Amino acid sequence: MLKRALIILLCSTAAPLFQNAWADSAKQCVVTAPGNTQKQFDRLMTALVHQDFKLWIKNADAQFTTAASAQSFQEMATSLDQKLGLQKHWTANYVTTLNEGKYQSGIWRLSMANGQQVLIQVTFAYNKVAGFHVL
Repeated sequence: MLKRALIILLCSTAAPLFQNAWADSAKQCVVTAPGNTQKQFDRLMTALVHQDFKLWIKNADAQFTTAASAQSFQEMATSLDQKLGLQKHWTANYVTTLNEGKYQSGIWRLSMANGQQVLIQVTFAYNKVAGFHVL
């Protein structure tokens, strides 16, 4: 636990990195989520950036899949892009995992090109995406 805390502390002083086309080529400190959680987050963020509904609902539980239509997803992705500038340079760094009974949530800090920061919470139930929240 102490080792992990030190890694997070050291990385929080360095520029964070998200493994995508918008990442800086300079060597940077990366904190990634354990297991398959990081791949799930990367996939969801790629779906948002490219406004790809099929990618968005891939590996999601039934409730998450049926909660949004392709049109409502498109509206949400467009709104987030306008507010956060997802088409511009941004970085994401894994913060922690929260365990809530059968649910497990990963938390990432998104830092935008303009200096704005938000937290993203992705909730999983039995390794399927069950929720996505911008905090």
